[in-house]
Amino acid sequence: MTSQDDRYARRLAEIRAQEAALDAEDAQRAAAAADQDAHQVVQRRRGGKLRDFLILAGVLVAGFALIGVGITLSRLAGHSMDDTTRAGQATVTSCNRHGPITNKGYGYWESCATTIKWADGQQVRETIGAVFSSADIGKTIEVGDSGRYRQSQNLARADVEARPWLRWVGWVPVVIGGIPLVLFGIALSARRRKR
Repeated sequence: MTSQDDRYARRLAEIRAQEAALDAEDAQRAAAAADQDAHQVVQRRRGGKLRDFLILAGVLVAGFALIGVGITLSRLAGHSMDDTTRAGQATVTSCNRHGPITNKGYGYWESCATTIKWADGQQVRETIGAVFSSADIGKTIEVGDSGRYRQSQNLARADVEARPWLRWVGWVPVVIGGIPLVLFGIALSARRRKR
């Protein structure tokens, strides 16, 4: 029986040696995989920050571009003579061209120096933007007073049909373009609060 016990003991020692060798190989493979994963994470982070920045920049540019489209549509809508408070005659004396990208949207438009004689006898000189063009220089055009916005006079032309639906359609790109800008602002303020 001793020889059989010796044989069992030798076989048990061989099995334990094989298990130890397999455990060592597994540990080496796990260490190599961990090193490779760490290297890949570092590679992903480097490329990820640049990619995230480019995506964010693209979303912000697209948001501002859509807002510009909405502003352009609003400018092209014009004002209706039905909504004016008084009528008058405007004589265009000179014009300056602006564009292609301004605070009034996309495309070229002109601001023109005009002399307006209102029906109540008042005469004023105003520079009016995006209502007249250089083709109107020297002409007298019937206009209506649509009120003031900030420092500029809003006029409606009698010879141009107002398109209020353009103003309503213009709100769609403004809202769509404004959503990512608002979300970006919220994210920035939340990040500042965390610091």
